[in-house]
Order: sequence, then structure tokens, then C-alpha cells
Amino acid sequence: MLYKESMTRLLAIVLLLFPLCVVANDTITASSYILVEKDSFQVISGRDYHKRLAPASTTKVMTTIVALERLNGYEIVKADGKVLSIPASKLSLLPGREYKAIDLIKGTMVKSANDAAYALAVHVGGDETSFADMMNKKAQEIGAYNTHFKNASGLSVDNQYTTAYDLALIMRHALSNERFREIAATKYFSFQEGTRNVRYKNHNRFLFCFEPAIAGKTGFTRMSRHCYVGAFEKDEKVYILALLGSNNLWGDAVNILKNLYERLPSDREIRLAKSCPVELTSYKEKKERKPVAKKKAKKSKSTKKSKAKS
Repeated sequence: MLYKESMTRLLAIVLLLFPLCVVANDTITASSYILVEKDSFQVISGRDYHKRLAPASTTKVMTTIVALERLNGYEIVKADGKVLSIPASKLSLLPGREYKAIDLIKGTMVKSANDAAYALAVHVGGDETSFADMMNKKAQEIGAYNTHFKNASGLSVDNQYTTAYDLALIMRHALSNERFREIAATKYFSFQEGTRNVRYKNHNRFLFCFEPAIAGKTGFTRMSRHCYVGAFEKDEKVYILALLGSNNLWGDAVNILKNLYERLPSDREIRLAKSCPVELTSYKEKKERKPVAKKKAKKSKSTKKSKAKS
């Protein structure tokens, strides 16, 4: 009895001295976030969601929408010399080489390829600055008034920002486009790179471990930290989660989604869903085999003798 009382007191002291050890899994590290119902845009949960922050690659949601609204996907896009100097993540496009627009659009959303986003911007807008103007005009049209883009990739640059609220608005608009929804839900993307077929896995881990997930885009730079915007279904409704400036992206996302779901992915399930290294498969055109001529059966000696006699 005395032992139990001592242990109870010790536990109480530990809880008083180290409360963060107990609630660490419920801590949300994101600088701002918002969880809304798509149609009504009713806020379920949020914090500082009008705060302007760097968007990182969540920018590519707008890039994809602008490209989809101006291209049918069959266009041929020729990459220029700047693609070589653009930092990863990338499809390793080569200057002067021609690519299908739809492959670059998928590469932008699924692989989060910065060179693909840039090539699309130049093809659609003539240059990246003009394309960014198109992005900003679209942002104003849909009510994302606290958003300003300077490039198509989300790479860090001065005066490029959005808010969690605006990011959710941008995703809501994007979801109205069926082609966007299909691309954003793509788990794997195959890209023909010369003689190699390169297979990429979507960076949105929820697609692989959380059935309600229907779309999403991740982002990260040293300046912005982790960013995310995603869409989820429940009871025939769609909910949008947007967060910026996170130090624990998937942990934050799971904790915010607890407002909607009882069953959520475990840490292990999320780790297993991590985007794996690129798989390279050699591609060689198969040559048609020539039919093998059937060998004539050898005639028996008895047959030869009978023919000689006749």
C-alpha cells in the first residue's frame, strides 16, 4: 500500500514538472493553420490563419490551375537553358528538349518539380514574371487577397506570400476542376526521360495511408518550413486543411484532423508512406523475332533404299 502511494506521488510530481512530455503528441507547431468545410467555408479549427507567410511548393496548386485552364495537355513544351540551374525537386529537364504539357503538369503536382513548373510558366506566359501575374490575377478572382506570387515553383523569394485561409480558398477553387482532382489524387507518375522511364511517388503521404484523403500538396524550404494544403471527405462533405510554417508537418496535420476523425494514421503508417527514391527502369524497344524455319526430318535409310529401287 505504501509503495502504491509513493508511486502515485512520484507520478504527480513528474506531471507537474514535465507536462510537455505528456501532451507533446497533441502540440501543433505550425505558425498558422485552418480546417474548413469546403462549400460553406465554415471554420472548424484554426490559428492565425490570416498571417502572411511563405507558401513554398503549395504555390504549385495555383500553378497547376492556371496551366490547366490554358492548356489541353497535348501541347509540346520546349525547355530553355534556365532549367539546368533550377534547384531540386526537379524532373531534370534538358534545354531544347520537347515535353508534353500534361507530363509537366503532373510532374509539377505529383513530383513537385520546380523545373517543370518553370517550363510551364514560360510556355503559358512567355516568361515566369508574366505567368506570376496570371497567378495573382486568379488569386484576386477567387478572393485570396492576402496572396502574392513571384514565381511558379514556390522557391524562396522576397514578397511572395500567402495565408492559410487563402491557401484553403485556392484549394477549394482547384477542386472544382476535375482534371486537377484527378492529377492531385495520382499516387505514382511515370515520366519518360530519354531512354529511361522514371517513376515518381506522390509526396502527399495521406494518399497512401488515409482513405478520406482526396488531394493535397506539400511544400518545404528553409525559410518557410513545412507547408501543406489537402482535401478530405467525410459524410459526403469535403474538408480542406491548410497549414504553414510547421516543424512537424504530418504530426500537425493528424492533430488538426482529430477535430473530424477518430481513426487517423499512426506515426508508423505515415513513415511507411514516405516518398521513396526514384525508380529507374531501362527501356529498350523489343525487336520482333523472326520465325524459326522448321528443320526437315531426316529420311530413314530404308526409305532411301526403297526410292532407289523404284
